[in-house]
Amino acid sequence: MGKNPEMPKRTASLLKKQKGKCAHCGLFFKDEDTIELDHIIPKSKGGKNEYKNWQLLHRHCHDEKTRTDGSLERSGNKTGCNSTIPKQLSDIPSNYRWINDMLVTAY
Repeated sequence: MGKNPEMPKRTASLLKKQKGKCAHCGLFFKDEDTIELDHIIPKSKGGKNEYKNWQLLHRHCHDEKTRTDGSLERSGNKTGCNSTIPKQLSDIPSNYRWINDMLVTAY
């Protein structure tokens, strides 16, 4: 771990610190896994962009953590959009439908 010249130093350091395991599920990373850098405390929740706030996760573990850590919630509406993202599929309003894997408004 940490000897591959193509691996960024930050990733190598975190892999070493985590003993080659995903911080979310605890399983070892394999060569074919997509490894993602995650902020332990999301930046949107006041987390800093610093080494002690970083961890490595499998891509699917990162997706799962992001859904539950509050980082998708926003304070204030910076886009001017008045809609909200449904938390569950059952909460999708009837005026929406799926087209080509995209949720769109049905007029």
